Amino acid sequence: MRVDAVRARLRAATLIGATEPASHADRVHRDLRRALLAGELPLTQRLTEEQCAERFQTSRTPVRDALRRLETEGHLVRDRTGGLRPNMPRASTMCEIYQVRFVMEDLVVRLASDRVAGVDNAGLQRLRDEWAELQAAWPQLVESFELPDFIHADEGFHEALARISGNATAARHLRDINERIRLLRIHDFTTTDRIETTIVEHLAIAEAIVAGDTGLATTLMHDHVQSSASVVERRVGEVLARMLDEDVPLTMTTNGSIR
Repeated sequence: MRVDAVRARLRAATLIGATEPASHADRVHRDLRRALLAGELPLTQRLTEEQCAERFQTSRTPVRDALRRLETEGHLVRDRTGGLRPNMPRASTMCEIYQVRFVMEDLVVRLASDRVAGVDNAGLQRLRDEWAELQAAWPQLVESFELPDFIHADEGFHEALARISGNATAARHLRDINERIRLLRIHDFTTTDRIETTIVEHLAIAEAIVAGDTGLATTLMHDHVQSSASVVERRVGEVLARMLDEDVPLTMTTNGSIR
């Protein structure tokens, strides 16, 4: 089992880093993002550099960097006064986007399974092998893994499969879909059990495609995408419920988490 090789691939894709953040800005970004994804900050909570610098016991410069990153990623938005507040997850268009995703994923799986002209057979084998290695290495990686970042690995699997199918248009549309729903789908990867399930499902899909079993592959892909949609819908609802609670001040517990 090439754990180091798997870790290197994940790190290269910005999926995994050191167990501890490399800088104060990374630490503030990590802890604030965790709080935002958990819905621990009310929608009315305004985040200021001074407030966060005091809570994280650091200067305003790393806080400013962290807040800028969170705004760029879509976790924070500016209100009418220019202040930064949590961005409310909007699931209103998720159903429509997932309907399109179902069609694209089904097409990609059928093309790859049927080995139509243009399918990258060697790439398909590599994709299957990479996820088999990830499954074997996961128990040794989980402790140093920032869970929400798994979204990039998940997107990488689906986009790689689209490229392997030989349909550049499908690959382009899937990439666009991923970018549009990333902020919602990241809620699917906040617990280790969902990541472990996703790894198993990706590997099963890849193996069915390699075996040329189109019926099984399409069924597995449909169930995989449907499961993700259901989890995201439920967790976004839970997050919204917490975010809509009464305004409470931003505080930190003794272990550094936010409450």
